[in-house]
Amino acid sequence: MTEPASDQAPPAFLRRAKALTDRLLGRRKVAFVLSGGGNLGAVQVGMLKALAESGIQPDLIIGCSVGSINGAAYAAEPNMRGVKRMERIWGRIADGDPDLMPSSRFVHPTVQMARRGESIHEQDRLEALLDEELQAKTFRQLKVPFTCVATDVDTADEVWFDSGRLVPALLASAALPAIYPARRFAGRTLIDGGVLREIHVHKAVELGATDLYLLHVGHLDARPTSISRPFDSAMRAYWTARRYRLADDLRRLPNGCVLHTMPPGSSPVLRFDDFTQGRELAELAYTASWAYLATGRTPAPVAGPRSEHLDDADDDLAGQFATETDVSAIESL
Repeated sequence: MTEPASDQAPPAFLRRAKALTDRLLGRRKVAFVLSGGGNLGAVQVGMLKALAESGIQPDLIIGCSVGSINGAAYAAEPNMRGVKRMERIWGRIADGDPDLMPSSRFVHPTVQMARRGESIHEQDRLEALLDEELQAKTFRQLKVPFTCVATDVDTADEVWFDSGRLVPALLASAALPAIYPARRFAGRTLIDGGVLREIHVHKAVELGATDLYLLHVGHLDARPTSISRPFDSAMRAYWTARRYRLADDLRRLPNGCVLHTMPPGSSPVLRFDDFTQGRELAELAYTASWAYLATGRTPAPVAGPRSEHLDDADDDLAGQFATETDVSAIESL
């Protein structure tokens, strides 16, 4: 049985002291597991800030999609200086420097999704940003062991990266279908690492982790789905499949593993290409995560930011990529 984070957790200083003692004795190994989530990735910056301030240090970082980018940045500088750098990067993106998903006010998102071609956008702006901002250029230069995942579309396999050049691996892990094109790597066609799994706790356990901190950008509690359109039924089926996979992975955690789920702090409703709310998302996640680490209790999420001029069609796209409806099931384990 997994030992979930308890609502009656001991005081933070006692937990930190015990964790440090266990690690010095070689009994525990801490992993940060970062999910995908597109423009909601700023949430993980707030979580990492709370973890850094609490003195919780990872022995291993697992990244998926945008979580691979955040995870690599933190692995390069796993301290408050690294958090400040990430805050600056997400602040730049929020201000449109660079515009990762340039759009035309004359072209509706649903029209963009229906146009010819593999994807709406290219990854050139994201690639330039990573080349400019990441201090480490290779996995070997990272200060914390880090691995990230992409999906092979031909074999339906997970493809893991832990050596070589960093940016090509991150671009493959974050190649969100329909939004960014697939990447060719060593003869494989690779897309976003979250296609098969969004939270890769199995990999952390495989690599010896005993204390898992989940940095998921959405909520992992059960939420009702209102069905008013055929699209809603399709989305319910999608999230049911994701929920099953997560629940199955968590049931397979070995005895002695301790699971900490960092709270995202809010329930935003954003268009998939709206990066302007990054600072607010990070701050809300930081406040909630700090409270959780101090008390062991997860605060109820606030409403969170909402994209301007979000109509029904935009809601469809927002829901597809990362908003109110999220995976659930930890409560049932």
